[in-house]
Amino acid sequence: MNRTMASLAGLNEGLRVKHIAAFPLLTCCTTDDLDQVLSRPDLDGIDQIPITDGGRIVALWEHSREWKRRPLDDSILVSADAPLWHFIHTVHEQPYRLVVEQTRITGIVTWSDLLKVPVLVLAFSLMAELELAMNRRILEQYADDTWLDLLDKDERQKIRGRRRKLERENLTLPMIELADLWHKAKLLRGPLGAGRDFEAELGKVVKLRNDVDHVKDIVRSDADLKGFVEHLETAEAWLHIVKGPEAVAASTGS
Repeated sequence: MNRTMASLAGLNEGLRVKHIAAFPLLTCCTTDDLDQVLSRPDLDGIDQIPITDGGRIVALWEHSREWKRRPLDDSILVSADAPLWHFIHTVHEQPYRLVVEQTRITGIVTWSDLLKVPVLVLAFSLMAELELAMNRRILEQYADDTWLDLLDKDERQKIRGRRRKLERENLTLPMIELADLWHKAKLLRGPLGAGRDFEAELGKVVKLRNDVDHVKDIVRSDADLKGFVEHLETAEAWLHIVKGPEAVAASTGS
């Protein structure tokens, strides 16, 4: 895990590729012709089919626009115990990998596995850590909720309205916790936007937060899954910026 995710190291340590991979591996024999393989009901809808020779995997049938036979090589292998976060970062290089346990290939992990619970737990934890870091940074810079004065009138009224509603229910929360993610991003625009496309990245981070909150709305196409990974990486970059000393310098002008 890189330094950006240091605060989530414990979670990443526990989440491995094997927690989202598919087991057991469905295979065909090198003596089977392709039509015979594709007629098997258990292989219906599967786009990567390992080919065995004498019990050993030697190649794959791989489907994109058409079926092609691909020789086995190390670029499509991953250890079952590899950190899940590393796989997420490299999935764009290879949209599936065969999973190796000890000395045997026993499973497969693909784009679609990114919507399994362990990845969503990691995404949720990343977003929670990002918002907590944003809260801390804002409170370090602005005393007594003076950050509210930097927001538009309607935005201030929205947040204060939430406070009044809680007070009527005999509840209370720090004002910063009643602000939306985009409110907090607006207050930290200096460091977050330095040399970056702030509006585009804000859209990605908000989209990730919404996807995590409403999993059923994530579309399962390759394009949407690639976007999901890109949004994760943007949120990770923001976390590093907000937690880094450069955030203080950028916000204070020093």
